[in-house]
Amino acid sequence: MPQYSYRPELKRPKALGGIDFGNPALAPMVGLVVQNLRKNTRAYGPPGGMTLRVFSLPSRDRGDIECFVLSPDTEKPLPGMLYCHGGGFFLPLEIPALELAAAYAQKLSVRVFLPEYRLLPEHSYPVPLRDCRAVWDEMCAHAARHRLDGRVLLYGESAGGALAAGLAQQLRDEGVPSPCGQVLIYPALDDRSEHYPSTEAYSGAVWTKQANARMWSGYLKNGFQGPEGYAVPLRGGDFSGLPPAYIEPQGIDLLRDEGAAYGEALRAAGVPSQVNLIEGSYHGFDADVANPFVQSVIDQRIRTMADMLADHKNEE
Repeated sequence: MPQYSYRPELKRPKALGGIDFGNPALAPMVGLVVQNLRKNTRAYGPPGGMTLRVFSLPSRDRGDIECFVLSPDTEKPLPGMLYCHGGGFFLPLEIPALELAAAYAQKLSVRVFLPEYRLLPEHSYPVPLRDCRAVWDEMCAHAARHRLDGRVLLYGESAGGALAAGLAQQLRDEGVPSPCGQVLIYPALDDRSEHYPSTEAYSGAVWTKQANARMWSGYLKNGFQGPEGYAVPLRGGDFSGLPPAYIEPQGIDLLRDEGAAYGEALRAAGVPSQVNLIEGSYHGFDADVANPFVQSVIDQRIRTMADMLADHKNEE
């Protein structure tokens, strides 16, 4: 494996993707991992001054979609955030995402909705996107029920970045009210990884080239079934009219260059886009939430999201 220079204040991570999630022989073990992670999230207790609730929505086909909501203790209407978690489309919502969501809810005074979308290998595209869209529609159609003030941010990390960016394109095409902004953290945005030098430069880093290939082959196994940009955002043919974007690639990550490429594509289409490359950092670094460096990056995200919400309020 190539040697990389990590920030000394960050814990040196282990590579992800060591388990071949796409191997049918390992399905029982993968199922046990997912079951244990779900058990952990349901035992999570929010920090003081915050509430956590879970609601279910019927899916379009069968089964229910669960959604976690983290919110400050207040009855007044607040902005909302749809948080699309990562996990390569194989892993469910985890504790670090809930901890980040709690920080955002507390510091931004927003209600954060985290859909527990359905996963591979049983559910490939478009099911995860459809599940996130169902929660988005619930938030917008029943804003009073969820005590929302009409302003909503889209947030996605890793595989969730593909969901958030793809949903932004879908919402624009359907002419529904636009999100205040899209926030994409070390996002997976293109299945054509051979286009980007960072794929080879960091093939053995935290998120591996092998894991990335397994993720996309599983997610796209049934094809695109509609506009390609909904599934793979950088395959979109038109980036105009999308909400403002904050894109945060990590310096030591094979996804680094596609994050930067998406920012360039948005800017070329006239969409305000900030690409904040975090040098010396890696995929999933923000799970170390108590780390002062991580906190400084989270503070930058919060300032940017606060500006997005403020700009949208001024337009009303």
